Amino acid sequence: MNWRALHYFDTVAHSASLREAAARLHIAPTAISRQIDLLEHQLGAPLIERRRSGIALTAAGELLAVQARRTLRDLERVQEQISDLKGLRTGKVRLRIAEGVVAGLLVPTLGELNQRHPQLQFDIQIASAGEVVEALRSGDADIGLTFFMPSHDDIQALASSRLEHHVVMSPRHPLAGMAELQLAQLAEYPLALPDEHYGVRQALDEAARYHGTTLNLVFHTASLETQKALAMDGAGLLILPPMAVARECREGQLVSVPLRQGELAHTRLDLCVHRHRQRSFATEACLGLLATSLQSLDEA
Repeated sequence: MNWRALHYFDTVAHSASLREAAARLHIAPTAISRQIDLLEHQLGAPLIERRRSGIALTAAGELLAVQARRTLRDLERVQEQISDLKGLRTGKVRLRIAEGVVAGLLVPTLGELNQRHPQLQFDIQIASAGEVVEALRSGDADIGLTFFMPSHDDIQALASSRLEHHVVMSPRHPLAGMAELQLAQLAEYPLALPDEHYGVRQALDEAARYHGTTLNLVFHTASLETQKALAMDGAGLLILPPMAVARECREGQLVSVPLRQGELAHTRLDLCVHRHRQRSFATEACLGLLATSLQSLDEA
């Protein structure tokens, strides 16, 4: 099967139209159409339907889309392994991470790794714990870094660290001067939290039920920047690890107040990989530095 055609089809499968796919590939739409026609001829089945609103995959196209992504990822890994054999130390690391660890953990670590190995590339996307699992399983991610990772036989946590979540708010908030807080004290104030797909939300809901508290969940957003903006404006309280708002707290834009011991279980931050997938030099190098960074969090 033509690798170029497969690459073009993979892009089409994740685009709304042939024109959008062509723009992403920096080629003409007619070039994509020719490769799709070639695949359809080889497979003996239509792969896409052209509609006024764009394109849609047929049943055969859906099957090929899943396999194409896996095949292309496997080919990239083979290319990386060949580069490793040559001592070129190149490659790409695909990371799916919790947004709360970007500034305090991920950026310093990847900055150091980039200085050591400037030829490496990094694909970084924000994801919930469930999305991290799916990305590791599908091969869309080499490394996952997330809070409250559920236990799975095929997902391995190589390193973990325990963190505490604090209540984050504007310095003008009535609770800003408290030394510590209980969940019951938050009940009368609006909260901004991610939805139920995120581990921190699940843990917080469970803790609220255990303490017999009904929290006022007004703002539902997984965007950390949106959460911070709401807190700075005084519109809502956040539940976050202090590292997620360290810069804003230093600059006096936000205040971080710990929850009383026993109010919310310690957060586990897990560094995860797929248990059965061979890892490239680039992935191993990134894992090593991230594991060291997690260890330093426990020692701090």
